[in-house]
Order: sequence, then structure tokens, then C-alpha cells
Amino acid sequence: ASCNYLRQVYVRRLAMFVPSNYAVSLVTALLSMCCWGSWSNFLVFAGDKIRFELFYINFSASIFLTSVAAALTLGMVSSDGKGGEHSFLRDYGNASTGRFLLSFLAGFVFNIANLLLCKGIAMLGLALAFPLCIGTALVLGTVVTYAIQENKADSNAVLLFMGVFVAFVAVCAAAAVHRCKEQQLASRRAQESNSADVDEVLFEQVSENGGLGAASLARKLTVCIVGGILMGLWNPLVALAEAGDHGISAYSNLIFFTLAVFISSLGLAPLIIMHPIEGGKGSDVGVALHEYHAAQCVLHVYGFAAGLIWCLGTLANAVAGNSGILSSAESYAIGQCANMIAIFWGVFYFREFEGTNWVVKGGLVLVCLLYVL
Repeated sequence: ASCNYLRQVYVRRLAMFVPSNYAVSLVTALLSMCCWGSWSNFLVFAGDKIRFELFYINFSASIFLTSVAAALTLGMVSSDGKGGEHSFLRDYGNASTGRFLLSFLAGFVFNIANLLLCKGIAMLGLALAFPLCIGTALVLGTVVTYAIQENKADSNAVLLFMGVFVAFVAVCAAAAVHRCKEQQLASRRAQESNSADVDEVLFEQVSENGGLGAASLARKLTVCIVGGILMGLWNPLVALAEAGDHGISAYSNLIFFTLAVFISSLGLAPLIIMHPIEGGKGSDVGVALHEYHAAQCVLHVYGFAAGLIWCLGTLANAVAGNSGILSSAESYAIGQCANMIAIFWGVFYFREFEGTNWVVKGGLVLVCLLYVL
């Protein structure tokens, strides 16, 4: 009895960080956009030096560890925001088991969607896969999250859906700009080599990136569309887990969400190695494990760093959406504008657009303006 009393006193004395005003909530949501648009840089750094599936296992382990660390730190920091007077530990005596199961299910759905998204981009190419996956996820995720929202007065529906439409147009425009960029760079390489025409160079480039392979067009489209639908469904599940007075906090939500990602990755990654989504002959899991142990330390660091940044972004998005100031739908829509951050990385750090003409660069400006709107 005395131990239970001390636990109750300890929990009451702790609190968690929750945005307490509009400015902090908006900055927190924008932070999620920056993180979601940046974590994949480490996948670029790793390149083909490590299998994607092995990179993803490190990524999955990292997001779970980061979520626990965030809960034990920010989840115990006092704030004036909604529910900020309580620690995340209060969830385990206040919320029903069903809320935790919803969070776990959201993580499982997200993991399948994320794997399909990554494979879809590799199979179909960024120009087509990105609008299909991210465009579908943006529209579906925002609409469903708004539909299940208890207090719809928290959101301005007209502004919200106008913003979603503009963001969807921006996603499609970004894909078109990417396609135009690839054609221009391929044409330039063909002219310099004088040994291949534009179509041949494009074929070779897409083949190297895994865009072409044994998969049929129907399979590629199915992977992208199913990935987009599932990517649009995980946030509503998160919103349901947090809804109401007996919902769990963003911190507990993230722990169970990332736990599901990690556990499912341990089963999905070997399965994809043996039976590739893109088709073709699979590999032996034992060989892959040997590659994992033989990989350079820095390659493992890349995977964990990617997970750290993604998890901080997801936590920021969840905290902003559960603040009572921004709704979950609004926070999610802001976070899904991460493509603009990815464009900034491509332009200023990776120099991906050097050698392109004013049409491509003007298109980039248009895309960024659409996201800002």
C-alpha cells in the first residue's frame, strides 16, 4: 500500500511538455515537417553500401528507443498546455487497454505503408510514385482524421481542405519538376558522352535505381496505391487513441506506435529479403545477416540517426495535434508538407538541380510557394 501511495505522489508531481499557445503549437508542427523531410538524407548517405532492409531494422530500433527516451524526458517536463500538469505515466492508470491497442495497430499499419512507399518509389520512380503514395496519404489522412475528430469546431474545414488541395497540387507539381529534371540531366549526359540517346540514359538510370525490374506495371501501381491508402490511415488511428478525456498522451502513444514498428520490422524485413515486393529472386536471410554484421559502423549510425530525426518529428506532430490548439488533422497536414524540406536539401546540399534550366528552377519556386500557401 505504501509503495502504491508513493507511486501516486510521484506521478502527480511529474508533468509533460504540451504546447500552451498557438505560436508554440505551430512551431512544433513545423518542426515535424522539417524532421520528416530530413530523415531520408541518411538513406542517401548509406546508398547501396547496405541493404535497405538492414538499414530499416536499425531505423526501427532507433525510433523505439527515441520514443522511450522522449517519454522519460519531455514526457515529464511541466507545461501549461492541455494535460501538461500530468506525467505520461498517468496514462497507464487512466486509459483503457483499447487505446494502447489502437496505437499499436497504427504503428503496424504505418510500417507496412512506409515499406510499400519506399519500394514503390524504387519500382515506379519518384515522379509517379510520390504523387500516388504521398498525395493519397495527404488527402485521405487529413479527411479521415477530420471526420473522426470529436470537436470539429477546433478546425476551420474550408481553410483545412483548401490547404490540403493546394498541398496535393504541390505534390503533383514536385513530381513533374523531378521528372523534368531527370530528363534534362539525362539529355546533358547523353550529349557529353555522344554514345547514347536520352531514352537510353534514362533507362540505365532508372534501372540502376531499381525503378525497372521484374515487376509488372499493375504490381507497381498496386504497391504505390495500397501504400498511399495505408499511409493515410495510421494518423486517424493515432487520433482515436488520443481522443477524449481518457485518451493516452502523445508520449505513450508514440511508445506503443514505435514498438509495433520495431516488432513488425523484425518479421517484415526478412520476409521482403526472401520475397521481394518488386518481384524477382529473393536472397538468403543468413547472407543478409552476415552483411549486417560486416557493414561499416557508420552505416549503422546512419540508420539510427534517421530513426532519431523521424521519431522527433512524429512526436512533434502528435504533441501539436493533441495540444487542443491545433487539431490532429491540421498538424498532420502541416507535417505532410515535408516534401518542401526535401526539396531544399536537394537544391542546397545535394546540388541535385545543377545543370537544369530555368523551367525546372522556376518549377521549384512554384512548388515552394504552393507549400507556403
